[in-house]
Amino acid sequence: MPLGIWLCAPTPADEHDLPPLVEGLTRSLITQAVTAFTTPGQTVAVTGPDSARIAAVADSVSDRRVLCVGPETITPGDHRDNGDGGAHTQEPEPGSVDLLLAVELPAPWIDTDGAPYTSWAQWLAPGGVLAVATRSPAGQGRFADHSGVVVTAATNAGLTYLQHIIAVLAHVHGDRLLISSPPTSVTLPAAAVHRSAHTDLLVFHNDFGGAA
Repeated sequence: MPLGIWLCAPTPADEHDLPPLVEGLTRSLITQAVTAFTTPGQTVAVTGPDSARIAAVADSVSDRRVLCVGPETITPGDHRDNGDGGAHTQEPEPGSVDLLLAVELPAPWIDTDGAPYTSWAQWLAPGGVLAVATRSPAGQGRFADHSGVVVTAATNAGLTYLQHIIAVLAHVHGDRLLISSPPTSVTLPAAAVHRSAHTDLLVFHNDFGGAA
């Protein structure tokens, strides 16, 4: 499987002026994903923790329709317009999404019947892309293969595994990676696994679409 590398270090706005997103995401990672996997006029859906703010970042990329699918259950056809022309909270229609950005942080949640990946696959249009942001934490004698779990769930749902992208969250200085410290407003648990310099972005392709 081809391996890609994106430089997604936090910008000064991320680090000083704006509240931090869920750990493992930067605004650069989100906008690069939207730009790489969609074209103007297409539909982007965002789901996962803090999905409303992540959708707002995705909506900053011009000429895309952005849907926010929150963790709460939304019945088909329900939607809540935010009133300012930005992202909408709505469950997508089958076969209507060109890019689904799923944030599986700090860890993926997958039911025994394959949900939510089975639903996500149905939302994708023919040729649509599922991009899953996750991490496989290591350190202090612990390791979890979250990437492997995601790949299994997505391929079992009928999607084709396209690419593994390493989203580098550290600043690159010569041959060194400089990891930014979290803002003072963010408290990390004492037993937290060491801060990772990257997030895994796993990319899948829908060959058929929800209508099929």
